[in-house]
Amino acid sequence: MNKLKNIQKEDFYISDSSKCTYHPSQHERKLFTFIKSFEDQDTYSYLISKGFRRSQNILYNQICENCNKCIPIRININNFSFSRNHKRLIKKGNIFKRIISKKVTYEQFYLFKEYLEFKHKGSEMNNMIYADYYSMIKNTGIKTKVIEYRAKDKLVACCITDVLDDALSMVYSFYSPEFLKYSPGKFMILDHINLNKRFGKELLYLGYWVNGCREMDYKKKFNSSELLINDNWVKND
Repeated sequence: MNKLKNIQKEDFYISDSSKCTYHPSQHERKLFTFIKSFEDQDTYSYLISKGFRRSQNILYNQICENCNKCIPIRININNFSFSRNHKRLIKKGNIFKRIISKKVTYEQFYLFKEYLEFKHKGSEMNNMIYADYYSMIKNTGIKTKVIEYRAKDKLVACCITDVLDDALSMVYSFYSPEFLKYSPGKFMILDHINLNKRFGKELLYLGYWVNGCREMDYKKKFNSSELLINDNWVKND
């Protein structure tokens, strides 16, 4: 079945050139299309397997000139095994209580803004208001959950997660800098691996791994991770 049967080439657009977030000396461009309704779930599943990501109701892929450093990365759950270090991180993370929610709250938004101020101070995302954050979750046309992590009832980490037929996609995760010693970014990935197994999903999409970006090196350190190279998913050795 052609999962793109309802999408014509006219439905795709190319963005203007803008400064790259990861390499400020370079410029980026995106190929993008819009999610119109829940009927586009199959289209989303297909496009994410081709390297697209979601932002609100937009699916996009990087098409930067003379640069291919943004490489889609995912974890093959069936081939994954927890290392000793993974098990230690999960044990440390026992202080977190996971709550799967559909709600969008100001508490989440304030944590989101705190994370951006700490991690991505110069990013355009810092200009987002509550309505923009709300749209990341509710105006998607996709089944989206907010995975909350609480310590003594305090919200300390969150992940906006899309639920697809065969996969979970971690759209955006954020956390309080006060809990850095618990490696919350890595912990949330490990916890999503367990969620994948619980929900019977085969894949966990992590977004892009950016070659040369130290902040993203951790994504390649999960065994059974796969990179999209020349339109083929290959095992990360």
